[in-house]
Amino acid sequence: MDEMINTALVKTLRKKRSWSQEQLATISGISHRTVQRIENEGKCSLESLKALAVIFEIEAVMLTINKSEQSKKKANQRGRIFGLLGVVFGFIGAVTGITLSLLGNHITYGEAGMYYGIIGALSGISFASIGVLSSRLSTN
Repeated sequence: MDEMINTALVKTLRKKRSWSQEQLATISGISHRTVQRIENEGKCSLESLKALAVIFEIEAVMLTINKSEQSKKKANQRGRIFGLLGVVFGFIGAVTGITLSLLGNHITYGEAGMYYGIIGALSGISFASIGVLSSRLSTN
């Protein structure tokens, strides 16, 4: 059964010792791919958790994430996905509306270009905002 591990703590402890992921893998006896998965996804086996705890000279429980933190992390991921989907569908709707207005001769090509530019800029800002906010929330 996979354990949820505090990825930020693992990275901090590794970097504090100036180890690369490969060095941590060699020292702990787990594969480099496993170290990558642990730091990226936060999942590891009980054996890997124990190996890291021994290497970092801390209790294994200190590396794990409790259930409320796990559910908060999942809720944050869900919120990020729904936010991004909202931006995508809003973008598609806006572009469709502008295109139909252009084809129906309700707006000029110049106006359509301006509207497309505005929609593109707002979409970019929205994506960036969701990315920044979700990364800040995930570290809290």
